[in-house]
Amino acid sequence: MYQNLFDSHTHSDNSHDGHASISMLCEAATTKGLAGIAITDHCECDDPKLNMLNRFAPLQFEILKAQAAFRDQIMVCCGIELGQAIYNQELADKLLDTYKFDFVLASLHNSPGDVDLCHIDFADKDVPKILEEYYSNMLKLAQWNKFDCLAHITYPLRYIQGIQKIEVNMKPYDEMIYEILKTVAQNGKSIEINTSTIRQGLGTTMPGLDYIKLFRQLGGEHVTVGSDAHYAKDVGAHLDVGMDMLKEAGFEYYTVYRRREPKLLKIL
Repeated sequence: MYQNLFDSHTHSDNSHDGHASISMLCEAATTKGLAGIAITDHCECDDPKLNMLNRFAPLQFEILKAQAAFRDQIMVCCGIELGQAIYNQELADKLLDTYKFDFVLASLHNSPGDVDLCHIDFADKDVPKILEEYYSNMLKLAQWNKFDCLAHITYPLRYIQGIQKIEVNMKPYDEMIYEILKTVAQNGKSIEINTSTIRQGLGTTMPGLDYIKLFRQLGGEHVTVGSDAHYAKDVGAHLDVGMDMLKEAGFEYYTVYRRREPKLLKIL
């Protein structure tokens, strides 16, 4: 069992797909002996119904109450998962200017004007074309650079391969992923080891070990680890697997964020 475990990716019922209050997430983290938790509720910048711009004030107040209630037990950080920021940069900039966050997680769930990949039946789709467009847009997101951590960079595999059991050859996208990881590393930002796909059928994390090793080879210093929990029971799930991967990739530390500043925690 590792010490100093910090879950940097969780969702409360303030997210459209969350099923637990912030207090319940914090209670679960405490029960499981975690050192801390970041609440990273969704803001989908390309969807007016889910962009959260006008709903973040009460959410942050709820986090402040949790910080007070749990201050002697765990660290509670105020984060956000900023989805598709490059599709509506004006809104993303306004949100980041309006609210103070500990941690900004940038993600990409869909192509412009399309639905989240989780809603697509890939059996009759041109998967290579979808992935080509996805990683082209992710490179633009990496270059945007107004985030702390780039989330689950192999997100499409969660659904194409993990859930729908369609084998994917990632080799055609190696060059783009190389550029994405190099950009993040050169900018001093983090990538994420997202452990949710261990419990969702893919059998490994997002991304897998090869990309974690490549990130380090490219000079990457910062990696966060998160469960992507949407239920209290999943808080902290398989963080130990993420730590195993970091050690195997040659990392001695992992990263958490406070007031948008990276803090290195020893892997113990």
